[in-house]
Amino acid sequence: MTARFIARLFLAAVLPLTARGAAPLFETTLVFPNAPKNKPNYRIPAILQAPNGDVHLFAEKRNDGIGDIGNHDIVFKRSRDKGRTWSAEQVIFDDEDRVCTDITVGRVGDKLWLLFLRDKKQYAHFTSTDSGATWQGPVMIHGQVTKPEWDKLQGKADEGADPSSAGRGAAWAKGWSQRYGVGPGNAMIQLQFGAKKGRLVVPARHREDTGKGRLRSFAHTFFSDDRGATWKLGGNIGMNTSECQLVELVNGDVMVMSRNESSEDSPDNLRHLSAISRDGGETWGSVRRAEELITPRCHGATERFTLASTHGKNRLLFSSPASPFRQKEHPYGRYNLTVRLSYDEGATWAAGKTIWPHPASYSDLVVLDDLTIGFIYERADKGSTHYWDELHFARFNLEWLTAGRDSVSTAK
Repeated sequence: MTARFIARLFLAAVLPLTARGAAPLFETTLVFPNAPKNKPNYRIPAILQAPNGDVHLFAEKRNDGIGDIGNHDIVFKRSRDKGRTWSAEQVIFDDEDRVCTDITVGRVGDKLWLLFLRDKKQYAHFTSTDSGATWQGPVMIHGQVTKPEWDKLQGKADEGADPSSAGRGAAWAKGWSQRYGVGPGNAMIQLQFGAKKGRLVVPARHREDTGKGRLRSFAHTFFSDDRGATWKLGGNIGMNTSECQLVELVNGDVMVMSRNESSEDSPDNLRHLSAISRDGGETWGSVRRAEELITPRCHGATERFTLASTHGKNRLLFSSPASPFRQKEHPYGRYNLTVRLSYDEGATWAAGKTIWPHPASYSDLVVLDDLTIGFIYERADKGSTHYWDELHFARFNLEWLTAGRDSVSTAK
């Protein structure tokens, strides 16, 4: 199997066309293949479509292997044919032997944003105004989007289930006791409705001491009202929230969908967590469990698919491993990668459709200009436990996702 390998599955013969609908479509391509001994290892993907139509796939290039700490570069590949073929790997940032992590992207008009955590300690960003041909940065914004006391915390953090975190305790003891994060994925949004229209909002996270030196995870937001010239710290989202993405609802509220870090619910009673902000990310309401979104301790991706005003229905997308139980063949619990739809602005979620039933982990979503869905995901072959081995791209449409029960229409 090579990086140019592509498997195409067209289901037009399987299901009849729905009224005014397209034939079901699913294509998948290997983009970043497995390397000997996972060196390098490509993880934590992000995806967006540039103004010129190119699809960009970003990843952490972990030169030392699968670990969360090490020599990590920011790299990307581009596709000019909606994911059927991909360019050679291009490096956006090589910060010598430091850690560049948590790639978080967004598009605002003709400008691309790439936010990340530099050396796993400080928030920074790159931007591009030529569809990713060149990138400007890094620009450090850490002091604008954190509280000074967060940098001084010492204590014991809850350990995650990710084997790539193994051994990080010793490294964190050398100035790494506080973990920040941003996104990851296609997670930066620009508000389109309401009093805060035009605001840029970014999901992030930090830790706080909740007593007796125990550090717990809290997601938060930061935002800009001057198109990214300056940034302000937004509100805390709630204890045990963590890696997260945002989506603006049709009423102008912002919804967050977060990984669940609860040690009480781990490992087999976890659900993704959700909360609502009614002021553009400045404050957040109470956190609730999204009971349909069964999950191991893992990141999930969310994205607006359509608005009723332009395409008949309000639709949201969500993806993550829908795997509640650890099993002998799945000791980390990350398998059955599933994409779901919500027709009621995230209040409930459909059962969804499995993209990959075997080991799989982080994923990201983008709605392409032809209203197909671009999807990047980590996976391994059946029988493996290494969900981190490869990054695959898939492109599919609503007709495939719903087995022909729904089709995109243009509202009159």
